[in-house]
Amino acid sequence: MQKILFILFFYSSIYCFETVKNLNIERFMGKWYVIASIPNFVEKGCQNASDLYILNQDGTIDIYYYADKDGEPFTIQQKGIIKDNIHKSTWKIQFVDPWIPFYKAPYEVIILEEENYEYMVVGYPGNDLGWIMARTTIMDEQIYLNILDRLEEKFNYNRNQFEKMIHNRKVSP
Repeated sequence: MQKILFILFFYSSIYCFETVKNLNIERFMGKWYVIASIPNFVEKGCQNASDLYILNQDGTIDIYYYADKDGEPFTIQQKGIIKDNIHKSTWKIQFVDPWIPFYKAPYEVIILEEENYEYMVVGYPGNDLGWIMARTTIMDEQIYLNILDRLEEKFNYNRNQFEKMIHNRKVSP
């Protein structure tokens, strides 16, 4: 585990993406559904995954990851700390539950549909992880393919690493 944390810390300190400019943090808050990801070991086997972002008075962000894993409800609680106070698109994430001491993961919003905040992409240093997210469980296939094209061309991601998330639970509006 220490070796993994060291590698993640090393990558996060040398690889940075050009992130979204002037993210409106209030508009960004709310529910985002995982459309596709390069899943980490925790997310393997998850379905119906989403994040809920809640802005706190102190400027931190409570993040709740909800999913079904192996047929059971699964939750991760995190806290986001905005590192770029100008554009607000570069954060560090602390894991609250389960608690992982002394580790803060990078969180970089690298693509955002700016008009209505309908979709976004979170990139990860070294391209080992990535999340394509939307405000609904369904994304237009052409938009999805365009995002994959941008990820390959601008951020050196391999589109074949992304796995689509299964959403088979009825979602209330």
